Amino acid sequence: MATTDAEARSHSPRECRLGLEARGPAAATFWVAMDLPAAEGCRKIIEHIEAAIEQFQFSSRLAISDDLRIGFFSTDSATQTEVSEILTIKELTLSTRNLVKIVKSLQVDFTFLKQLLQLQFEDRLKEESSHIFSILSDRIQTLEQERYQNEDVLRMCYKQQLSDAIAVIKAMYKVIEEG
Repeated sequence: MATTDAEARSHSPRECRLGLEARGPAAATFWVAMDLPAAEGCRKIIEHIEAAIEQFQFSSRLAISDDLRIGFFSTDSATQTEVSEILTIKELTLSTRNLVKIVKSLQVDFTFLKQLLQLQFEDRLKEESSHIFSILSDRIQTLEQERYQNEDVLRMCYKQQLSDAIAVIKAMYKVIEEG
């Protein structure tokens, strides 16, 4: 059973290897002789896969996330979590939850204090406004009293001038009548 170049390239590396092993050493030699470039490609792929398998056997910590990077430009760093970091992460989670509770409590306290200060401000504003109103009211009453007093003085002055003018006219009339 002969394999064409196109068929050999369409097979996966696993199929290539299984095909060679299933046919035996003589078939593998014959197949390699018939289609040397395709066999070379399969061998290279098989070697890469075997190297990757060996690497995973010797290094137990490799994961997909080793290839993930975060950050910008030269500040990239791996995102894999190590076993020793899990306790720290749990502690940080608990601390964060406590901080969230404290922040919520502070928000409630600050809301209460804000309302309290607002009410105190309104009360103080009412007190100050009533105090200013009473001062202004007293000042207005004082000015009105002074105005009434000034009007009385002015009336008396004009009344005196009128009586003086009448006396002068009366005296002049008497002079004219007598004379």
